[in-house]
Amino acid sequence: MTAAPAQMQPVPGATSVAARTVLIGGLAALGIGAYVSIRPEQPWILLLTTLMVALGTDGLVKSHPRWVDLRPIDSVVYAFLPALAVLGAGLFIDHAIESYARQGMAMAAAVTVGLAAFGEYQTVDPGGRLYGPFRIFMAVATYLVAFSFFTVIYSRDFDVPFAAAFVAGVSALLAMELLREDRIVGRSSLLVGIAIGLTLGEFRAALYFYPLDGLLAGALLLIAFYLATGIVHHILDRDLDLATAAEYVVVTAGAAAAVVAAKAIT
Repeated sequence: MTAAPAQMQPVPGATSVAARTVLIGGLAALGIGAYVSIRPEQPWILLLTTLMVALGTDGLVKSHPRWVDLRPIDSVVYAFLPALAVLGAGLFIDHAIESYARQGMAMAAAVTVGLAAFGEYQTVDPGGRLYGPFRIFMAVATYLVAFSFFTVIYSRDFDVPFAAAFVAGVSALLAMELLREDRIVGRSSLLVGIAIGLTLGEFRAALYFYPLDGLLAGALLLIAFYLATGIVHHILDRDLDLATAAEYVVVTAGAAAAVVAAKAIT
């Protein structure tokens, strides 16, 4: 009779994973809904919800049967997207949405948070059946979360150094989520994320000299984030060639021109 391996852990059933996912989504719904509904504002509600969603996602990810092969600290990057989705959604809804639509948007945001947490679990194993679809979903969610932060931080009357630092921090964390597709974790992921974050922070500071409304500025920052993360992604995959670089330049230039034209029209 042989002893079971010391590091073996029970494989969670589909019911357990689904229950944890629903719990995370329900927590996000309560927190975001309360933050956008209660007046005067109670920022601690949103911050507490963000922390609890991060911890819930961390526990969900570590319950994956493949997690025994990874270090406990590696789970931190998996919590960035769901947690920032809570924070970004709360700030954006509070800033941009009026009346009873706030509660509807809070519920939609909570569903996205729950799906993001479930996606983090599904993408622990690159060979998993749902890895591809959820990587696409989370890439889209990452850009939406980035846009919500970029719009709010530009619209609110913050000092330029603080706004630039905030954009840099959010960009760095979201870039690390995108870099997981290249299986870049640990110190390398942190350094590349910081480089992207600093680039976006400097760009936010430069926008001080070109006044835009919040949505247009958010779109312009999102374009820059797309360019930075896309180029880095191809560099890490070692498939960046002239045609790919030209494609990014054309898309970026066209999108930036559209933002400038919208500013001129308005």
